[in-house]
Amino acid sequence: MLQVVKQIFLMGALMVVCSCNQLDFKGFVMPTGEGVDKRFEQSMEMNEDLKAETIDAPQESYAFYVATDPHINETCKNLNTFNDALRNDCEALFGAVLGDCIDVKDNLLRYLGALSYNPERHTYNYPVFHALGNHDIFFNGWVDFRECLGASAYWLEVLFAKGKDLFITLDTATGTLGRKQTEWLKSFLAEKREEFRHCVIFTHTNFFYTDNSQAGSGNMPIEESFSLIDFLGNQNVSLVLQGHDHYREDLTYDNVRYVVLGTIRDESVAPEYLKVNVNKEGVSLDWQLII
Repeated sequence: MLQVVKQIFLMGALMVVCSCNQLDFKGFVMPTGEGVDKRFEQSMEMNEDLKAETIDAPQESYAFYVATDPHINETCKNLNTFNDALRNDCEALFGAVLGDCIDVKDNLLRYLGALSYNPERHTYNYPVFHALGNHDIFFNGWVDFRECLGASAYWLEVLFAKGKDLFITLDTATGTLGRKQTEWLKSFLAEKREEFRHCVIFTHTNFFYTDNSQAGSGNMPIEESFSLIDFLGNQNVSLVLQGHDHYREDLTYDNVRYVVLGTIRDESVAPEYLKVNVNKEGVSLDWQLII
């Protein structure tokens, strides 16, 4: 009861101090626009069988870059730093941003500009993939996201001489995988997992954090998290990368490593991103703190 009272008080305070174009108050209470099942169906339509891309690796050891929660508003300084590091690293193959790409409505083009390739500044034109965050669907932002960035759930593979690695992006923007996405994930991994050396999962919401102060855009039900974590432990998943909560956490449960990245937003006191190194032994993390 006390938690409910706190949420109501917080929403009231936000409505007083913020203008309507800064926060989608309805979005904090309940999802706006299509729900996760509908977004998943639309993602299936965008990418046949949800496959997004195949990336060829020149060798079996490579790297990729990950950031989360840039919450782009008026500036993109830290995201530019991330983009420059990614696109000038000869070991890298791609980048990923784990959601909450923008903070307020109509900033998606500014976000895309911060991640664009500039031949005068960059050596490599690597692809950057995106997870859908709860802020990205405020003001019915899923419409803009899917038009500019594509599907909210998909997978890609990295192909090297003696095998391939699997990367899956899940849609947890509304604090749940939903029935259809969950059924697909379980069926897909049960059928395909043995074809790949390593399996890495990208998602916005932290499976372990149970605070629900953001109501409809908060974290997953604990029962769903337990079921998912148990399943992933049986599928030899190498790494799960998550965002949303703006702090760093690194834990291993049932032989699966779950890592939460801190935010890269310009207003953060300790903005960071991650370089992930992949080789035949597994994955290792190289944290990058932006000074």
